[in-house]
Order: sequence, then structure tokens, then C-alpha cells
Amino acid sequence: MIERRYLLGVDLAKSLDYTSFAVIEMEFEPAAGDYLYHLQGLDRIRGVDYPQIIKLILNTLEHLDKLNSAGFASCSMTDGPHLCMDASGLGGPIKDYLKQAHAFTGVKRIYPVVFTAGESARYDPNTKNYNISKTKIVSNFLSLMQHKRFDYAADLQALPLLQEEISNFQYHATASGHIGMDAAAGKHDDLICAICIPLIIGEWKYRRGKVTPQLTTT
Repeated sequence: MIERRYLLGVDLAKSLDYTSFAVIEMEFEPAAGDYLYHLQGLDRIRGVDYPQIIKLILNTLEHLDKLNSAGFASCSMTDGPHLCMDASGLGGPIKDYLKQAHAFTGVKRIYPVVFTAGESARYDPNTKNYNISKTKIVSNFLSLMQHKRFDYAADLQALPLLQEEISNFQYHATASGHIGMDAAAGKHDDLICAICIPLIIGEWKYRRGKVTPQLTTT
């Protein structure tokens, strides 16, 4: 059976900004000898309070779980669905609530990611957070695109918005002298982040047979 799983990416925002969702199917392709990532769903919402966002996350995971159960022997999912979420700021309490909801048992896991400065990437065993710089997260996304390991469904309604976000991303020098990547002033990057979070978790936690970046444990 081919190894496949759903990764749900969530980039949380304040009430006046967008919260974005990305559904990615991660599949091991024997012919390529590597994993491919297929963006199957992409959307964003604004002006929705956090209890509704939590409900939407749980409903989406339940829907993906049903798709797993409905799979045939040749295409059923190996594990998951897994939630890969922004745990910065108010994402922390939402992460704690989701864990208490007992939605992540057995083959389902939650991977909280906190955006950091510079180019660091480390796992904190105390908070169970993955502290990763946005530069490293976006660079991973661009690398997957360059090596044709990431694709997307052609009928995604949010695709023009995603393409706009990609075109508005730029390099910049940080106060500490590092080179960072971020959206241009006044522009959004929520869709990119919702996609990038599960992609880097997929590479670090599930990719096999390849040399992959290692997280530092603090």
C-alpha cells in the first residue's frame, strides 16, 4: 500500500486579519523515490471568533478522517489526519483546547509551530512546540516547488490569492544581520503560511530514506 496522509495546515490570525486553512495530501511516489505534496484545499476566513475557528478545525479533521475510512485498500491513508498549526500568540491556548478535546489519539497528531526570528529551527520538549523561523519554512516551500514535489488542484478558488502572496514575498535584512523572508509591507502571507507549516512538518517528521534537516532540542 502506498504511504499517504492528510495534513491540515492552519495559520491563525487576530480577529481583523485572515485565518487560513490548507489541506495537503502527502504521498510517497515509488517512481520518484520521494514524497510529493498535493494541495487539495485552500481557504481563508476573517471576522470569526476563536470558538468558531476551533469548531471549524475539528469539523475539517472529522471530514478528512471520514475520507480516510472510505479509502480503498490501494489508496487508504497510512495515518492521520494530522493538524499542523500556528501556535504563536493566541495559537497556544487554542492548541491546549484542541488537545483537551481528545481529537488527537491513535494515528492522529497535532504539530504546533511557533514562528521565530533568524534562521533557527528547534523542538522544545517542554512546550512540545516546533520553533521554526519563517525564513526556513518558506525556503522549504520554495525548494519543494523547484524540485516539482509540490502541486495543487487547478480548481482552487483561492489560487489567485496564493499566487499574489507568493509574488509579494521578499527577502530583507533583520536587525541581527540575518536574511529574512516576509510579505511586503501591507500585504498578506496567511495562505502561504497555512501551506508551509504542514510541508515542513511533513519533511521533518515523515520523510524517509533521505537526508533531512535536524531540529535542535532545547
